[in-house]
Amino acid sequence: MFYVQHCLKFSTDELDEINTMGQWDETAQRRIKKQALTFFTESFEQFYEHSIAVDKHCNITWISESYGRFLKLKASPIGQHISSIIPGSYLPDVISTGVPIFLDLLYLNNQWIVVSVFPLQDEDGNIVGGFGFVASESIERINPLLSKYNSLQSQLRDARNKLALERNSRYHLSQIIGRSDALQAVRKQVRQAARFDISVLLTGETGTGKELFAHALHDLSARNTAPFVSLNVAAVPDNLIEAEFFGVAPGAYTGAAKNGRIGKFELAHGGTLFLDEIGDMPLDLQAKLLRVLQEQEFEPIGSNQLKKADVRIVAATSLNLLEMVENGRFRADLYYRLSTFPIHLPPLRARLTDIEALCESFIDQITLKLGIPAKALTADALQLLSRQSWPGNIRELHNVIERACVLSDSAEIDAASLLPFLPRPTPAPPAAVIDSPPGQPRLHAPVTLAEATRAAERTAIIDALAYCHGSKTAAAKMLGISRANLYDKLKKIS
Repeated sequence: MFYVQHCLKFSTDELDEINTMGQWDETAQRRIKKQALTFFTESFEQFYEHSIAVDKHCNITWISESYGRFLKLKASPIGQHISSIIPGSYLPDVISTGVPIFLDLLYLNNQWIVVSVFPLQDEDGNIVGGFGFVASESIERINPLLSKYNSLQSQLRDARNKLALERNSRYHLSQIIGRSDALQAVRKQVRQAARFDISVLLTGETGTGKELFAHALHDLSARNTAPFVSLNVAAVPDNLIEAEFFGVAPGAYTGAAKNGRIGKFELAHGGTLFLDEIGDMPLDLQAKLLRVLQEQEFEPIGSNQLKKADVRIVAATSLNLLEMVENGRFRADLYYRLSTFPIHLPPLRARLTDIEALCESFIDQITLKLGIPAKALTADALQLLSRQSWPGNIRELHNVIERACVLSDSAEIDAASLLPFLPRPTPAPPAAVIDSPPGQPRLHAPVTLAEATRAAERTAIIDALAYCHGSKTAAAKMLGISRANLYDKLKKIS
């Protein structure tokens, strides 16, 4: 506690009078009050050099010279409202309530200071103004604490700003590269969908840039100043996904965080919630998500308190949701709720004219990021890339270009340097033939069993990925192997 000890001196007669009567008569009280006010007036600026006074309308009537210098005032503020020079001043509240404030923190001039504010009353007890001061001596004593507090506040502001940037849309529609007719049609649909506060379902093969378009849609919408929050449904274990959506109340279960956990719906309040790989959502959670979308409210796990769900849903999937609806693996009512405005993203093979612009952009990004010399693709390299089927779409193209940039020593990347990073064609049967008995056709020599097996596996995997629109999880299930096994086989045949 910080204080200033005021020493008031009384005469012997005054003390005798007080001690004899056991109480102060009016004359003694007036004398003591006058002496105290005289002392206060003479010493106020000595103890509290940064001080200010206002009338009952909060207009400034007096300010100390040191306070004027501290506030960097170029002209006298007398007659101005206190908020014109101290926006967060406590004086208006103190004059309104009559309750003084002792040693509180005020953020002023990019720092926290300790202030006290008191109401001024007339003889009838009416509030006629107020005065406040910076506790200068207290600042010196608690300077280390205030410095630490200011530092923590600065770190908190930086963290909040960083979080706000992360929660904002990172991509704009103008940043999505390409001028093909297929891409232009998607741009038009995104602009149209952004005008209305409705759910959007983005479909397309894996690697077609669904998250980029989701960011662009949020950026064009009326919610663009609110958060953009994304959740990959396939990446969250089934037993944790409900907590990811709705959050957890403090102490909801053993092991739960002491302060609880905020869910994605609450984080995205007022903004956009992007649900990637929505087709992998468990059926029981689909019902809960549908209820939230219908009622626009939810309950965190372990809580009975309803919270508003003011979010726009943008969902994405590489699976065929209609087929899943027919097979009972996805709720029809949720599908129609999510697909108010469906947008299908074309595969890269449907927009091959964009490959040159995409490659140029990727090369610029990669060489800048890795600090390597600039590179360029030759004409034969572009022709080779344009003849590929690109089952992994833009993500696969980026991977090929990145590997070529890292491993190529030349300033130019030609077709020959790209070949090691592209899928090998299915092996053709050997040209050798064997003699056959007269009157029978000549027979080709058979391939080895290992070669035939590899070719058959490669064909089956490619067909499965094409049928499943690039989803490796669905393809692995169709082939009857694990996802990890599928990845191993993809490495061997690529």
